[in-house]
Amino acid sequence: MLRTFFWVAVAGIALGSASLLAQDAVLGHFYGQGVHKFFARDYVGAFEDFNTAIENGSDDPRCYYYRGLTYLHLGREDEAKTDFEKGAQLEMQSAGKFFNVSKALERIQGRQRVMIEQYRTKARLAVMVELERQRKARYEELRREEARVLDQAPPPVGIPEAAPAPQAAQPPATEPAVPAQPMPTQPEAPAQPAELPAPAQPAVPAQPEAPAQPVTPAQPPMPAQPEVPAQPPAPAEPPAPAQPPAPVENPFAT
Repeated sequence: MLRTFFWVAVAGIALGSASLLAQDAVLGHFYGQGVHKFFARDYVGAFEDFNTAIENGSDDPRCYYYRGLTYLHLGREDEAKTDFEKGAQLEMQSAGKFFNVSKALERIQGRQRVMIEQYRTKARLAVMVELERQRKARYEELRREEARVLDQAPPPVGIPEAAPAPQAAQPPATEPAVPAQPMPTQPEAPAQPAELPAPAQPAVPAQPEAPAQPVTPAQPPMPAQPEVPAQPPAPAEPPAPAQPPAPVENPFAT
């Protein structure tokens, strides 16, 4: 059952897409015929083709631009301006489709092209203003939502501080208060007279500087003394002859 329903839905989507494509093809055919008739100067036939495409639900801005050009050639300028404005609006709103409007209007020049470009510029500016307005509205909505969330947030959970213990009441003191003895006041010492500043010492005159001593001329170097010849060594003295030992006296001799 579910499978049958699924395939029926797929077939319906496919037929719907095919019918839309077929409708776009038919409307595109009327647009193409109208363009050929416009450049062949058959403005009445071109108007009928563009009008047929528009009345059958065409959202192609080129149909409105060319029907407006046909109105100009037929002398209906007010209706032409209405079509130019409608075509510019559709061009700015057709984000899902691409219509090469600039390519389609290449052969349109002069006053007619200037009028169309004025409406296109006005439509672009209106779209930019609307986008900026939407951006500001989203920003303000986010700010309000943030403020609401912060207001509804619970307070932070923390450890409660311990309450201070109550202080026990102190019994009043029963001892009589001792009267305060007045302290004898010491007479103030007389103020010492201010010392007079010492007289300034006269400045000692500066001693004149001693005259500079004349520079003593350098003494000429002494001439070198001739070297004294070395004396030959004295001949060595011959050793003295050894003395014979004295005879030892015999204590037992008579």
